[in-house]
Amino acid sequence: MGHETIGHYEVVRMIGEGGIGRVFLARDTVLDRQVALKILSSPSPDGDDVARFEREAKALAALDHPNILSIHEFGRIGTTPYVVMELLDGQNLRELLKDGPIPQRTAVVYALEIAQGLAAAHAKGIFHRDLKPENIFVTSEGRVKIVDFGLANTRIKDETTATAEAMTLTSPGTVLGTVGYMSPEQVRGERTDHRSDLFAFGAVLYEMLTGKRPFDEETVVETLHAVLKKDPPMWHLEHAGVPAALVDVVSRCMEKSPVHRFQSARDISAALQEVPASAGWTNTPRTFRMTPSQANAGRRTSIAVLPFTNIGSDADMEYFSDGVTEDIINALTQVNGLFVAARTSCFAFKGKSAAIAEIGAALRVNTVLEGSVRRSGNRLRITAQLIDVADGYHLWSERYDRELDDVFAIQDDIAVNIAQKLRIALKENADAPLLKPGTRNLEAYELYLKARYLVEQRGEGLVRGLEFFNQAIAVDPDYALAYAELAETLCLLGFYSIADHRQVLPRAKVAARKALELDDTLAEAHNAMAMIYMFLDWDWNRAQAGFDRALEINPTVSSSRFWKALFCLMFVRGQKEDALREALRAVDLDPMAPIPAYALGNVLICSGRYEAAVTCAETVLARDPTHALIYRILGIARLLLGQYDEASTALEMGARLSMRHPWFVGDLGIVEAAKGNRIGAERLQDELRARSQRTFVSPLAMAIIPTALGDLDQAVQYVEEAFEQRDPLLMAMAAWPPLENLRNDPRVRARLEQMGISWA
Repeated sequence: MGHETIGHYEVVRMIGEGGIGRVFLARDTVLDRQVALKILSSPSPDGDDVARFEREAKALAALDHPNILSIHEFGRIGTTPYVVMELLDGQNLRELLKDGPIPQRTAVVYALEIAQGLAAAHAKGIFHRDLKPENIFVTSEGRVKIVDFGLANTRIKDETTATAEAMTLTSPGTVLGTVGYMSPEQVRGERTDHRSDLFAFGAVLYEMLTGKRPFDEETVVETLHAVLKKDPPMWHLEHAGVPAALVDVVSRCMEKSPVHRFQSARDISAALQEVPASAGWTNTPRTFRMTPSQANAGRRTSIAVLPFTNIGSDADMEYFSDGVTEDIINALTQVNGLFVAARTSCFAFKGKSAAIAEIGAALRVNTVLEGSVRRSGNRLRITAQLIDVADGYHLWSERYDRELDDVFAIQDDIAVNIAQKLRIALKENADAPLLKPGTRNLEAYELYLKARYLVEQRGEGLVRGLEFFNQAIAVDPDYALAYAELAETLCLLGFYSIADHRQVLPRAKVAARKALELDDTLAEAHNAMAMIYMFLDWDWNRAQAGFDRALEINPTVSSSRFWKALFCLMFVRGQKEDALREALRAVDLDPMAPIPAYALGNVLICSGRYEAAVTCAETVLARDPTHALIYRILGIARLLLGQYDEASTALEMGARLSMRHPWFVGDLGIVEAAKGNRIGAERLQDELRARSQRTFVSPLAMAIIPTALGDLDQAVQYVEEAFEQRDPLLMAMAAWPPLENLRNDPRVRARLEQMGISWA
């Protein structure tokens, strides 16, 4: 170096050397402490390196964040710049990973501290661009420090040059280094922002949890291609027993498109804060022991709208108070930056006396809106109060006494007041109403609310709801939302074999087309049409495009998420990682709802993750033991684990709750066949035959027991019948484990190929 002292710093020895400089151990002779001294080596002739080195050093020095390496001073030796930094004692994350994965709870602690450091830097407009295990240091006290923040890239003129240089390294076994953590937009040489750091954060978290790099190809070129075109193998996380909430954090960070990732490191921090509770961890590490104010500072701004109480004299007006609640939820989802708990999860607390803190923890929100509705003739009184989960204090309350025809304005007023109280920016046109009523006709609106109320009850409610949807449409023939909901309800009746699909699916197609004709900006209309393409037309490309369009319009619709998850899993090419990601998102959006959990359970079973499926089902049933479909997940998972008695118990409970739906009867036959009880299985098949004489039974449901008994000729006959009928359940053939022998039959494979379905 040529210098034994630099100012009042006495150089002891060199302790490291990187691409842009050398680091020395030095002693601060004034304060009598050891420091790290970093000197820029071989500055570029144009001086760009020096200017960037100085600019970034000053910016980082101003951060003064406990999770970012502290810079004490910036200076020069002649024209060569140097920085004085805190001296760290410990190991970087790469060294720690030599011993394998980081324990999950410790990994969450580290991840939270990294996210908090990134959030502080991003708030100052500083992006790392080279986040990787080598640049994350864990001190001997267990504190995480992000190092080389922005300095590692100072010699790279832009990401295009970096990518071009990296792509020349093609020899097998090349160390991936930075390339393995670059975001897709960096690889493409596009303009980047703070969200590229979030992608790298996801890659680092993945590696902490699995001990494996998410993109671990033999050459740099192959790795870059994987970053652009492939998803990281999420099954490594499942195999390691990583909680679903934590898998979702990784998945969302590593989305290919920046717009689909978390939008800030603060959002990641908020999601990580929720992991211990959602995973059922106790004795959580120090990082999670926060005061309410500290916890709220890192949480996403969020709200749950509890079902408004009907306090009028007419108990039959319950549908109206529920409808007011649902419309306020829909209005709040239009507020930028506000996470709104899904309807089904909010309504899980209807009629229950749960504490606000309990509701907040379950729905992962920091505010709760509750209220009441009183209707008397054409007069309406709505009260609402916004409550802080942390301390139970009322943040805002209001009472509205209006005419009934003001109901839409009241709902919009409530949403705007909440947005202002929470200091959330509204859409660009702040004067435009948040609520977009599907109709201005109050009679049609009330009929629609009655239909929705019945449909949410499922079972016979699906059939009864159809009548009110049709009445609403008769009153207002331009009611696009009513057409869309009618179409989805008809699809559900056909898919779940409650009605003959040959009768209901064509009607659903007409309704979905009408909804799109009236309003092609309606997410529900695109979702309904995607279901038609999937169930009736077997047009997989249009189905996928429909779900994608629905989610583009409204990414918070959990129904689109879980149908897309099942589509990815069963209905097209066995895209199990895509299916898992979408199912986890659906559960995250609607954590208390059974249907997203049912979709997740299906994905886990079809991916061979039977223990995880059991855990998923038992978690839901512990909350509410009345959901038949969840018993099916539990029963099939137990069956595939060889736990026949437990499987039989779960499936019998589901059969009772579903009035012995053919799916459950068939599944019970599989259990009897697995036990070697052929007579018992045949008796259950006789039950299905007798039922098919009285009402519709899906041919594929009739094929379940013959498949289990090895009577493939008979089972194939049912498949042929299902094919002729265009039975939507045929799509499940691509992945459902109990039907593996049947789908491997050449005759069945030929039919599936005709449908354009492949299998894992």
